Amino acid sequence: MRITVVLLSLSISILSLIACGGSDTADDSPTSPADPESTQDSDATSIDSADSSSAADTDSSANDASSANDAGSSSRDAGSSRRDSGASAGDSGAVANDSGTTSDSGAVANDSGTTSDSGAVANDSGTTSGDAGPPPNVVCSIVKGSFFTVSTSQVSYVAYVPTSYSPNTPMRLIVGLHGCGDTAANFAQWAINPNTATQQYIGIAVDGATYGGGCWDVGNDDPKVLAAVDDISKCYWIDQSKITIAGYSSGGLVAYNVGLQNASRFAGILIEDSGLYPLNEDALLANASRKIPIANITHDSDTEFPLAQVQADWDKITKAGFPLTSKVVSGTHDGTGTDWSGWLIPQSANWSVP
Repeated sequence: MRITVVLLSLSISILSLIACGGSDTADDSPTSPADPESTQDSDATSIDSADSSSAADTDSSANDASSANDAGSSSRDAGSSRRDSGASAGDSGAVANDSGTTSDSGAVANDSGTTSDSGAVANDSGTTSGDAGPPPNVVCSIVKGSFFTVSTSQVSYVAYVPTSYSPNTPMRLIVGLHGCGDTAANFAQWAINPNTATQQYIGIAVDGATYGGGCWDVGNDDPKVLAAVDDISKCYWIDQSKITIAGYSSGGLVAYNVGLQNASRFAGILIEDSGLYPLNEDALLANASRKIPIANITHDSDTEFPLAQVQADWDKITKAGFPLTSKVVSGTHDGTGTDWSGWLIPQSANWSVP
């Protein structure tokens, strides 16, 4: 009996020891790695702890409006879907149309091009014009459809504003300088505004040439040109990116001088029967702030500005990298309205300061 009790007690002790040893073995063994897919499916906070649905879950919608990222937009397709649908491109609310892009300023591209930060709109050719500038803030008596003279303490000029001009739309400007023996009133009519019935720009001819006979003093008379531009801009909305300077003979010297020294202000230079060679041409070309376009027409029998010397100017201009359009016509030193209306003025139609 005693032996039976001892054996029974011994058996119970052995069974207890075996049970305890099995528990320790299970705690020390490495846990088997879980399936990556099942881990992502079961862990709703694997990407965003604040989101109740996993962004990496293959069953979750990548295109759903309630995405797993903090922004709440689709983690992969949000950018492309905004572009395709024309939704807001950014916090500014600037919207891209079907064919263009937008800048941070909210300017909208038109059908043919893109916009710059200043909001300048691409024209039909796809190039972007410069800044037209603000409209005038001075109330003036607007004159349209007839020539009129303006005189200030700094300059006098004769102007023509077409009947199509609107105070709500900027218009380009051509500033002309006559030759010796001519006047601003006459030059304004035969050269700068030769087709008033159809023209779509404002044209002015500067007066006040210093030398006798209506000849200009290059350098000293230059400020008069800039003063005339500033003055007409006070009353009329001049597109500041589309101001062309033009000159004939003596006036062509001033046009070259002022235009090249103020290349960032003028869209281009129109010249008839004049040359760059009497000036400091190398310095003017080298120091110009940009390669301003130039159009030059000259007569083959001109003795005031001989063809050979004018053509030598053209070689220098083109070698310096300036866009040049040139034409030689038969005749002497005697410009015509047809030279301006039929060739020179049309050259400037699409010029613009970048």
